[in-house]
Amino acid sequence: MGEGGEVPGGPLRAWPALLEAHSLPGRREQGPRRLAVPKPPRCPASPPQLRLAALNVPLAGDMSGIRGADLQCYRQSQEAQLYGTFRAFLSAPTQDLVSIVKRTDRTLPVVNLKGQLLAKSWSSLFEGQAGAALRGPIYSFNGHNVLRDPLWPRRLAWHGSTPRGGQARRRDCQGWRSAGPGEGLAAPLGEGRLLAGQRHNCSAALVVLCVEVAFPYRHMW
Repeated sequence: MGEGGEVPGGPLRAWPALLEAHSLPGRREQGPRRLAVPKPPRCPASPPQLRLAALNVPLAGDMSGIRGADLQCYRQSQEAQLYGTFRAFLSAPTQDLVSIVKRTDRTLPVVNLKGQLLAKSWSSLFEGQAGAALRGPIYSFNGHNVLRDPLWPRRLAWHGSTPRGGQARRRDCQGWRSAGPGEGLAAPLGEGRLLAGQRHNCSAALVVLCVEVAFPYRHMW
């Protein structure tokens, strides 16, 4: 040792020897082991469907136009905490009813808010002279059966459409902006013929249907 008991060559040279003396041969120092966390099971996505619902109250022909009707469908579906985008089941000067659902989605089944089948597909609603029949009850966004609830004494739904889903000219309460003496086409829901062409005065308060046209929940899985 040198003066003061120091290891010859200084303390820094002694550290490698000490570390080597205390280490086990053939074994490297390891950090804490990580536990494997199992992944949660992947829930299968439900097959896409077109949900059909009714606004919470009957309306006369003045809905502030087709955009006003669409806005009510959107707001009430959001209040009901439903995913997806709902639009009014109406023809107007700016749109045909059949076109509000994308072509790629027109083969999807139509169901009510409880998942019960109403029609085999969107396209099937526009087949035949009187339109397709609905099989099953229709519920409003707040859960009432419009075929039984006394809030809807007249089981008729506005649509303003031809049997093939086009706009019926001068039969849409002036583009759904009039509650006056004009006329609009409506269908008797109790008979199931969704596009039956019955004329009704625009002052009548009838069922307004909404259909789901966008499905963000398809991409949740």
